[in-house]
This record gives sequence, structure tokens and C-alpha cells, in this order.
Amino acid sequence: PSRRPIYGQVVVGPPGSGKTTYANGMQQYLRLLGRNAWVINLDPANERITQQQHELRRARPKKTKESENEQKKDDNVILPYETLFNVCEEVVNITSVMKETGLGPNGGLMYCMEYLETHVQDIVTR
Repeated sequence: PSRRPIYGQVVVGPPGSGKTTYANGMQQYLRLLGRNAWVINLDPANERITQQQHELRRARPKKTKESENEQKKDDNVILPYETLFNVCEEVVNITSVMKETGLGPNGGLMYCMEYLETHVQDIVTR
């Protein structure tokens, strides 16, 4: 029996350019064709969000103390695609780095990338 070749895509782009939307759509499309499709998330800033955070981001309302408190209460988490590996859950994510180190978003992202580079062998063998 012949084996099907394995294909992959690397999706890169600036924040808000549609990488998550593309990955979700591609996974759904390939699965409709009967192919096994997985997403490997290597972006430490692409974290899971709650349903309420998702709706708030889409509506872009002004932040209030009340809306921030409601976000913390909501446990219903959206993961737009099924992952084979998610760096945010399994290794490092920007939110925890920023909280623990006091770095801003750019410094936090640099820290995450350097952490991934330093620990790449451990990550690959998981």
C-alpha cells in the first residue's frame, strides 16, 4: 500500500492579518475533503480567549471595569482550531511572561522567542 505524502504550511504575518482565520478555515476545508489536518501553534501571543473576550474584541467597545470583571468570570474558552501542539499551553505565552517579568508586549515577545530558541530540543522531543 502506498502512503500519502505529508504536506505542511507555515503561516506568518503581522497581528490581525488573518493567520488564525486562515488556519481555521484551511483545517475545516481539508477535513471536509477527508484529510487529517492539524495546526501547530508556535506563536506565544496567540492564546486561547474566552467567548466574551472574543465578542468584545469584535465589537471593540471601550474598556470598563465592569467588562474586565465579566471577562474574568467567563470560563467558556474558544479555540478556533484543533491543535497538535500549542506553544501557549505547553511551553510559554506572552501574558504570563509579561506578568512575571514586568516586560511590555515587545519585550515579552522577545523573551518568549529567546526561550523557545534556548529550549527547542526539549520542545521537539515532547
